[in-house]
Amino acid sequence: MCILLTLSLINSWSLETELQNRVGEISSQLQQCSKTQTTCMEESLILLEQRDGYNTKMNTLEKDKIKLNNQLSEYNSKVLKAETQANRTLVDLDFCKTELQSLKNLQVSKTATLETLRLEKDTLSTQLAERKEKIEELEKEILKLKSALTTKSAPNPSVPSKVTPAAQPPKLSPALNVHNQINDPALENDAKEELEDPNVNDGNDFDQQV
Repeated sequence: MCILLTLSLINSWSLETELQNRVGEISSQLQQCSKTQTTCMEESLILLEQRDGYNTKMNTLEKDKIKLNNQLSEYNSKVLKAETQANRTLVDLDFCKTELQSLKNLQVSKTATLETLRLEKDTLSTQLAERKEKIEELEKEILKLKSALTTKSAPNPSVPSKVTPAAQPPKLSPALNVHNQINDPALENDAKEELEDPNVNDGNDFDQQV
C-alpha cells in the first residue's frame, strides 16, 4: 500500500509538475497571443486609417474625374464651335476672293472703258477743232461775200451808168461751196435784195442771222 501510495504521490507530483509546465507554457503562449493581438490591433488601426485615407483619395479622384469630364465636354463644345467658325471663315474668305476678283475684273473693264472714252474724246476734240476751223473759214468767206456785195450794190454818181458785164463773184473755199452753195445766182440775187433792204444793212443783224 505504501508503495502504491508512494507511486501515486510520485505520479501525482509528476502530473502536477507537468501540468505546471503546461500552464506555464500556456501562460507564455497567452502572453504572446496578447502581444500579437495588441500588435494586430495596432496594425488594424493603421490599416483602417490607411483605408479611410484611400477612401478620401478615391472620393477626391472621383470628383476630379467628374470635373475633368465636364471640362472635356466644354472643350469638345468649344472645338466644335471653333470648327464651325473656321468653316464660316473659309466660306467668307472664298466669297471675299470672288468679290475681289469681280472688282478686279470691273476695274479692268472700267480702265478699258475710260481708255475708249479718252480715245473718243480725242477724236471728238479733233473733229471739233476741224469744225471750228471750217466755221472760221466760212465766216471769213461770208464777210468777203458781204463786202463784195455791198461794194457792188453801192451807187456811184461820178461815173455814168453803163452796162457792164456781170462781175464774177469771189471764189469761195470748197467748204463754203459745199455747205452754202454761194455761187448759185439765185442766192446772189437774194443777197442783193437783202442788202438793198434798209433793215438788213446792219452788220450785226446779218451776223445774227448767219
